[in-house]
Amino acid sequence: MAVSALQCVDLTRPDGEPIPGLVPVRGRRAGGRLDEEAVVAEAGAFHRVDHVFFRRFGDGRSSQVAAFVVDNSDERLTEDALSQLHSDVWRHGVAPLLYVAWPTRIDVLTCARGPDFWHGGSRRYRPVEHLDHVARTATHIDSALQAKRRRFSALRLADGTFWDDPQNRGLARHEEGAHQRLIQAVVETDGALDGEKSPVLRRLLLLIVLIKYLEDREVFPSGWFGRFCKGTRTFFDVLREGSPDDVRRLLDVLERRFNGDVFSLRQGPNASLTEERLRKFADLVEARTLKAQRYLWEQFSFKHLPVEVVSHLYQRFVKGGHGAVYTPLFLASLLLDRAMPYDKLDGRERVLDPACGSGVFLVGAFRRLINVWRSRNRWQPLDVNTLKAILERSIFGIELDPGAVDLAVFSLALAVCDTLKPNVIWRELRFDPLRGRNIIEGDFFSFVTSPQSDAFAAWPKQFDVVIGNPPFESKLSQAGQALNRTMEGERGELPDKQSAYLFLEQGLKSLRPGGSLCLIQPSGFLHNRRAVEFSQGIIRRHRVSDILDFVSIRGLYDGADPKTVAILAHSRQPAEDGWISHLTFRRTFSVSQRIGFELDHYDRHRVPQQLAETDPLVWRVNLLGGGRLQEVSERLRGLPTLADYVASKGWDYGEGFIAAKEGKREPAPFLTGKPLLPTGALTESGIDETKIGTLRETHFASARNQGRFSAPLVLIKEHDSLPMAFWDKGFLAYRHKIVGIHAEPSDRGALEALYGSLRQSHHIHRFCSALNGSQALVGKATAILKQDIDALPCPDDPSELRFSFWEEALREDVLDYMAEFIRLGQGSALLREAAGKKELAAYAEMFCRMLGSVYDNLKAHDPIVLDGLIYQPFYFGERPNSKRLGRGSAKELRKLVYDVSHESLRTVRLVRFYLENVILIVKPDRLRYWIRSTAIRDADETLTDLRQEGF
Repeated sequence: MAVSALQCVDLTRPDGEPIPGLVPVRGRRAGGRLDEEAVVAEAGAFHRVDHVFFRRFGDGRSSQVAAFVVDNSDERLTEDALSQLHSDVWRHGVAPLLYVAWPTRIDVLTCARGPDFWHGGSRRYRPVEHLDHVARTATHIDSALQAKRRRFSALRLADGTFWDDPQNRGLARHEEGAHQRLIQAVVETDGALDGEKSPVLRRLLLLIVLIKYLEDREVFPSGWFGRFCKGTRTFFDVLREGSPDDVRRLLDVLERRFNGDVFSLRQGPNASLTEERLRKFADLVEARTLKAQRYLWEQFSFKHLPVEVVSHLYQRFVKGGHGAVYTPLFLASLLLDRAMPYDKLDGRERVLDPACGSGVFLVGAFRRLINVWRSRNRWQPLDVNTLKAILERSIFGIELDPGAVDLAVFSLALAVCDTLKPNVIWRELRFDPLRGRNIIEGDFFSFVTSPQSDAFAAWPKQFDVVIGNPPFESKLSQAGQALNRTMEGERGELPDKQSAYLFLEQGLKSLRPGGSLCLIQPSGFLHNRRAVEFSQGIIRRHRVSDILDFVSIRGLYDGADPKTVAILAHSRQPAEDGWISHLTFRRTFSVSQRIGFELDHYDRHRVPQQLAETDPLVWRVNLLGGGRLQEVSERLRGLPTLADYVASKGWDYGEGFIAAKEGKREPAPFLTGKPLLPTGALTESGIDETKIGTLRETHFASARNQGRFSAPLVLIKEHDSLPMAFWDKGFLAYRHKIVGIHAEPSDRGALEALYGSLRQSHHIHRFCSALNGSQALVGKATAILKQDIDALPCPDDPSELRFSFWEEALREDVLDYMAEFIRLGQGSALLREAAGKKELAAYAEMFCRMLGSVYDNLKAHDPIVLDGLIYQPFYFGERPNSKRLGRGSAKELRKLVYDVSHESLRTVRLVRFYLENVILIVKPDRLRYWIRSTAIRDADETLTDLRQEGF
């Protein structure tokens, strides 16, 4: 091993031992982690990769590949060979980075953006950085070199701070990666072929992917393609030079050889492969280029392409109720980790995707079951019969779209091929038809109502795992409507007739005892008040162990941007004293680039079962930080409201008019021709009177009444900044995004006093709207609803709106940071900026103040910034004289964090140490971790720790 080179990026310790997570590809020891061994087995196919470096988690997630590592200290690999390896790893798309150790340096190459190795029409060795390690022995190490080493340190890869560093963000561009380029090329080709109207050409295009996959894995014997068109060596040659009959004969031979119906063109009277269509097809396929090179088709080898990518590609050709929403592979893997954790699998699980699309989840589940079998058989390859037995026994899917059923069968056929050696595929593999047996064209709700029908004869009646991404449609199939009618008496109406909710409800009923379900759902399951009765009913009747909340992540799905959550539930009753793990995933750089999900300590919330059953706002509170915010939320909701106060006065109150050009409408002479306040003219500064115009509309869907627009008025805009104004200059029309309060002239004084009170409490009301609102942040970014204004607290005693010091800190953090964090993610100040002296001082002051009533001798020590982390010490009594906190403490601190408690840092990005009279808190340097609200939570948890230890 190139110990000295690897040590300069912390892949090995000073004693030469590899750090945790660095796993050799050859000579592996028994007892390795199953998820890692499966990746290592794949990495072995590259022959030149020596180690895989994993980021490990302690919360059940599979280890994440951080980098492949090549030991080239003997210089056995030339730069040309390494450029070939770089291109192979890039196409594989699993490792974002490649570290190459030379005798005197280590090179870093990125595999998470465009093809760096492709330059000037040829392949070249082009690292993004060289790190010289000979300088480590010198007395003076160049500061720039030190900075490079810190930047590319494996320790930063291990805890996720590597990708938080703005310096490293140029190393990943998901849209330019290998898989996205391939998908885009195929989708563009399909568009040029008009695949929607030319099904035979679309199917031929998708068959190309399958055949090229087999061809690049050297399944076909030498000279085989020449049997169908003389002189041809590849399938592309046959397409380019052969006739339609040649192509049909080739596919017929494959169909007979492999059985099943995988290679069928399915031609019909209007979907035949003619000479003209074949020429057009060949020309267009060849035209998919990269920088004027026929790169994607002739040089894009599928040899190392993960089979899941092909299934992901096939999603683009599924119609279905998702619209154009495609489940990204890293999200599917995350949900499979939850529903099918390796340490809980016995390899015989029966898995159902009730709306399987192209089979992304089924392929992932199948691969997991294969890995379980191999792990129990010394990682030996499976024979054909064992592989087919696992597939036929365990993998089931149903889908309404017949084209999607074909694609799911394609995907599973590829997964079978992916596991077998090329000679075995050609010699022994025969596909048993999956269509109509394991993969059924039909309606899941028909299975629920008629599981005994002939269509489901091969299916089990219950499943161990139900997983998938069902369609989000506000309409039900015929079978769904009938099923829903029978359920309404038991649980009331289905909110918005949302089909995804019915999939969830009936999926739970399809589980065997002890089974688990993990389905993606619309975010309304948690955050839409119309769904409260339904969601709380699910939570009362079933053990919901985890809710994965993706509301904060924009652009999670390719093709559309729905806000979603995922529900992990089990076929048993919940315990009264149980709790639900609510995980609020954030839009970090790693997520945006499909590298992996980040989930830190402050994103993990334990919701007591009773609270989950009774408080629909707990999920929103957690999005904004959770913890003591729940207490504040409940207190504010217990106060009299603005709607209560207005009702007690008998004042007119409501939204402005709604104009209409069609449909049911009516004239309103009292509005037409009157002064009109445009919605945009009501700002935080009040009314911009220069923008007041004249109302021209003559007909209205809802005109309200004349008093609604008559002075005196208090006007409040439906926006999270709560712009408001007092108006007493006569009649003023306004639209329905403004709420008006009108009092009779005799009550003008009381109305003006209300306005003064609202202005005085404006900062608190904005906080209430964010904390206890219904739409902003989880629906539209900044819009609120009238019901949010109704609920603004308006107590008789103004002192009830006074906040304690810690409540005020929470309020300021929600408005100044957390709302923006939800909207912007990695673009927000919390992730964009590092904590400075001012923020660290405020954090330390809040931490000491929170614990001061119990420990009045607690003080803050100066913070230490090191390797993208901040070490904040606190001490009781006398200032400590510790070598860990003084000058030159870097070595001791690194040892403490990375050797003793690195798993905690990797998993939750927070470590707390209790050393003699010192509390040491270690977190990343981003501002996210050092605002005062985190100090409040840290102090509460520290107090719990200290009391458990008897202090």
